[in-house]
Amino acid sequence: MSIVRLHFYGFVAGFILDLIVGDPHWFKAHPVRLMGALYSALDKAFLGPKDDRGHKAEGTGQLDFREYVQGLFTMALTALLSVFAGAVILYACFRVNEYLFIAAEAFLTCTCLSTASLIRETSPVKKSLAGGDITKARKKLSYVVGRDTDRLKPGEIIKAVIETLAENLSDGIISPLFYLALFGPCGGLFFKAVSTGDSMIGYKNDRYFSFGRAAARTDDLLNYVPARISAFLIILSGLFSRKLSMKRAFLSYRADHAKTESPNAGCPESAIAGALGIELGGEAFYGGKLIYRPVLGTFSRESELQDIGLVQRIVVSSSVFMEIVCAFVIYLTWFR
Repeated sequence: MSIVRLHFYGFVAGFILDLIVGDPHWFKAHPVRLMGALYSALDKAFLGPKDDRGHKAEGTGQLDFREYVQGLFTMALTALLSVFAGAVILYACFRVNEYLFIAAEAFLTCTCLSTASLIRETSPVKKSLAGGDITKARKKLSYVVGRDTDRLKPGEIIKAVIETLAENLSDGIISPLFYLALFGPCGGLFFKAVSTGDSMIGYKNDRYFSFGRAAARTDDLLNYVPARISAFLIILSGLFSRKLSMKRAFLSYRADHAKTESPNAGCPESAIAGALGIELGGEAFYGGKLIYRPVLGTFSRESELQDIGLVQRIVVSSSVFMEIVCAFVIYLTWFR
């Protein structure tokens, strides 16, 4: 079989594998965990022991060129090592057996995706709210969001879950699928290396303002197209549910997607806010500090517990649709 045909089979198998097993917590050698360990080691080597210097959303200052170069080196080294390791694994497996190559690509593809993990990590919050245990819901939410959760009311918890589902649909599913389809597992690993760097050092605080700048900007660039695809998929989901509005989703996206500091986060969040007819964003506490975020969407009703399940279904259906489209394009391009 040709390498492209093998890529097609591995790409499809990896997506299915992610839906089945997700990201097992016990798997310590997960590529993303290894990337995180390397970032942590280089972070400590360049900047010293970690300290608390504020939340990512605060802080301005003058760029320190030396720290910027150190951060650029950290991101580039992690990305290159990730791509190199993936290429070595794939080449070694290809030399042994074609089916082993497919299995290796499926495994690496699975590690770049987070569909099942996203549903699994947000479902306990929904379950706790349904059982009336707001303390447990706040604790479970703290595992998946960066904001302070200890004072959130039920409606605020629901909106926080919806926001993280929408944002992670883009950078945790649609973006890696985009680069996996285009460049195979090496493309997916490159994206995950940059994305991991953004989540670990891409903060606008005293420690990372310069050091994390390269990771943050590269992540913005790589997510630019997939974020808009994610918004389109959310808008399209209005065709299949009476509880969603395509028109509101489109109008909300058009009006609000550029309001957020990130050039990408506002795309899926504004679309989902419009589709549901609720408002997202607004005030939130991070590290004890009140942060004012732009309001996305136009209020027409309060968020409800059932909205979490509805958005979870949008996440799964959007990921399946994106996978089908990518697989179809690969097939048409290389199999004719």
